Amino acid sequence: MKIHYHSDCLFFAGCEKMLVNFWLNDNLRKKYKISFSYRKSKQYEQGLYAHLDPDFLIIPLKLPPLNWPSNHFLPPFKIISKAIRFTYRFLLGRFVFFLYEVWTFFCLFKKIKPDIVHLNNGGYPAARTVLSAAIAARLAGCQSIIMVVNNLAVPYNTIDRWLDCLLDRWVVQSTTQFITGSVAASERLASVLQLDSSQIGSIHNGISLREIKETKEQVRKKLGLTSNYSGVVFGVVALMIERKGHKILFEAIEILKKHHQHLGDDLILFLEGNGDLEKTLRNIVDRKRLNDVIKFIGNQENVFDFMNAIDALILPSIDNEDFPNVTLEAMALGKAVIATELAGTQEQIVDGETGYLVPPKNSKKLADAIQSLLNDRELIYRMGKAGQKRFEGYFSAEIAVDRYLNLYQSLHK
Repeated sequence: MKIHYHSDCLFFAGCEKMLVNFWLNDNLRKKYKISFSYRKSKQYEQGLYAHLDPDFLIIPLKLPPLNWPSNHFLPPFKIISKAIRFTYRFLLGRFVFFLYEVWTFFCLFKKIKPDIVHLNNGGYPAARTVLSAAIAARLAGCQSIIMVVNNLAVPYNTIDRWLDCLLDRWVVQSTTQFITGSVAASERLASVLQLDSSQIGSIHNGISLREIKETKEQVRKKLGLTSNYSGVVFGVVALMIERKGHKILFEAIEILKKHHQHLGDDLILFLEGNGDLEKTLRNIVDRKRLNDVIKFIGNQENVFDFMNAIDALILPSIDNEDFPNVTLEAMALGKAVIATELAGTQEQIVDGETGYLVPPKNSKKLADAIQSLLNDRELIYRMGKAGQKRFEGYFSAEIAVDRYLNLYQSLHK
């Protein structure tokens, strides 16, 4: 049998790593002949080929850009840019380009004749080519179309979403099964799209452990920590964008510093990653005089080595977070995790056992969780071990792929 995967992402994001789990699974490769298509871009291809050396059919598609022109303009040119983008998206994107993409995928599916089309996606509404691929697959006579939604669906509360109603109904009629990474996301998607319970389910994503190339001591030395540093080392691995909640975390550190004259002796917080908000975040740290505690380290070449070198992970997201890979990776490495109560994080972390869950945007509760770990180093160890055990029982790549294999087989009884 043949299975075709498709994804449309600007870069090789976290949800793309689940695709790699499929492609490296021996059981899946024995049962299915696979192929994969994606929106061609240099950035995406760098991530793709960094994760594997494909030995199956790969189809890069040259497709119209999602947004044009760039939105990085100064006023008044930004207003003109937004007007052009609106026209581009609603007149060309929703009609001309969409129909062109439906035809492109229709021709592709007629040629390769997959039995299953597996569409990998971020949130909902999905990327335009994911929607067009679902419709094209049904028109081409593909037996089963699976759409994976890796974030919370957006309700019909804006003009943008109102205009999506008819298209969404077409997509629902075309899709055999919607799958989300968490129960919370499944409930939201079912509510938004008014799905029958038989058309939606949830399968937790799993991760494969990456190779550790440097020891904990080697990484800490590179980060500027002396071998005799006795404080707790916390880490954040996240894009520096608003929804990741760095500002709330800074407020929590500020609260702690009011009660700890020399907080840097007790904890160090490393921020891995970069993004549009980086300059603003650096300015906040300077203004609040938190430089002795908070350290910016940019993108680490091997982020798994970095995560292995910390004592605990913090993910302070405030919105639009479902089933993050980074928390699973930390659990796999035996790290305690502090995260916010958003959708799927509550299905990953057992509060008080494998880490702490705190309300989003609540800097006081976040400070309390950090303080609890500072007060009890043995607790950090126990939580890390409990998280590692939970990961091995629920969130490994093998477990996740097996669940998808069961889904594939159930659709072809």
